[in-house]
Amino acid sequence: MAYTDADRQEHLREILEYLYHIAIRDLRIPIVTPSSSFTPEAALAVRAYQQAYTLPVTGEIDAATWDSITATYRLLTDTALPLTIFPHHGFRLQRGDTGELVYLVQVLLNTMAKRYANLPAVPVSGSYDIATSDAVMRLQKLAALPENGILDRTTWDHLAAFINQLRLTL
Repeated sequence: MAYTDADRQEHLREILEYLYHIAIRDLRIPIVTPSSSFTPEAALAVRAYQQAYTLPVTGEIDAATWDSITATYRLLTDTALPLTIFPHHGFRLQRGDTGELVYLVQVLLNTMAKRYANLPAVPVSGSYDIATSDAVMRLQKLAALPENGILDRTTWDHLAAFINQLRLTL
């Protein structure tokens, strides 16, 4: 697929939004309004960023500048990248399935079981067995979902919501 002008404009707006958020926190960078056009003001902000973060001062957004702006934005806004794990909307895990995703589901179920007495722990085997199916049914009951023991997208979303509410520590 060809890289279009619309793609370029979308990416430019994205990186200028990052630069905007950096400029709010770093007074060395002039604030520039994010847009899909590379204005003289945007070039000035890029040059100031490059100088402040010891990059070659060109006023252009090359790969090194892009990577640096992205890394600085993530550092300053303290946002971790989300990990998208669920394969697709129609995907389902059920009794008899095996694999890495089953391991993950079992670990997540056990994480919940440590904090909720009404959820059972399950063996982490990578096999979607009766114990895993029963634990999923308990989760479905708590979430007021149909209790079938099948981990579909709706059940996954409830599992993820429960996990996201926990304060996990290493």
